[in-house]
Amino acid sequence: MKVRKPAWAGRFYPGEPEALREMTTSLLAAAPLQNEDRRLLGLVVPHAGYIYSGSTAAAGYRLAAEAGIDTVIVIAPSHGQYVRGVSLYDGEAYATPLGEIEVDGELTRRLAEASPHLHLSQEGHTLFDGRPEHSLEVQLPFLQSALKRTFRLAAAVFHDYDWEICRALGDAIAAAYREGMLIIASSDLYHGESLAECRLADDRTLGILLRGEAEGFCRAHAAGEVEACGAGPIAALLRAGERLGASSVRLLARTNSEEVTGESSGYVVGYAAAAVEWPRS
Repeated sequence: MKVRKPAWAGRFYPGEPEALREMTTSLLAAAPLQNEDRRLLGLVVPHAGYIYSGSTAAAGYRLAAEAGIDTVIVIAPSHGQYVRGVSLYDGEAYATPLGEIEVDGELTRRLAEASPHLHLSQEGHTLFDGRPEHSLEVQLPFLQSALKRTFRLAAAVFHDYDWEICRALGDAIAAAYREGMLIIASSDLYHGESLAECRLADDRTLGILLRGEAEGFCRAHAAGEVEACGAGPIAALLRAGERLGASSVRLLARTNSEEVTGESSGYVVGYAAAAVEWPRS
């Protein structure tokens, strides 16, 4: 079997299964359930080390735990490797210390066939220039701990946030969507040296996100108005929501690395969790 092995266990999150399960379970238990009787399509969640962004991510995954999910599409940025279009993992499974997650091959192929911008590949998923990608991997232990059912996975990474690519991915997801699916857009927010600027930049980014306009969000990122390393994944999720009528975006939690640690390190990263949902009927 072609299995993507865990590369960041013991660094971004605990490497021992018992410690990892204990940490994710504790973070989920501490997160408030913000269920407002809306149907959940997807989440925007951060991807830093769990000691930094884990409590923020848990606010999203706590909501997903109630949703009866059996299939998850995780869309993540490629930080190191340039990826042609969108790379959909063509292996059989992604592994974490909590076990292997089966890749939904049929769904993955259907997504890849939907547009020339999407293709089956290991680009961005496996080791590149000595560094594997973390932004997709760190979501998986949370999913394994939060979801009540065994679930299958479609794993997508990309780097080029051109609107045509974001739209193609969002449209492909909307066409393949069925009840029981969850879409995860993996993204941190501001990266820089000023806590004050972090708060201002994240206010601006989250204000644009909460409008729920996919193309507007994508183009705001291109213009420098949005600061999010996963702006493309977020735009694709918003596009799928537009196509499916899930037009409500709700902020669940936000913080930053300095507020979490209580220490000024000279470098600050912003984090937020948000839900994309169908409006109340």
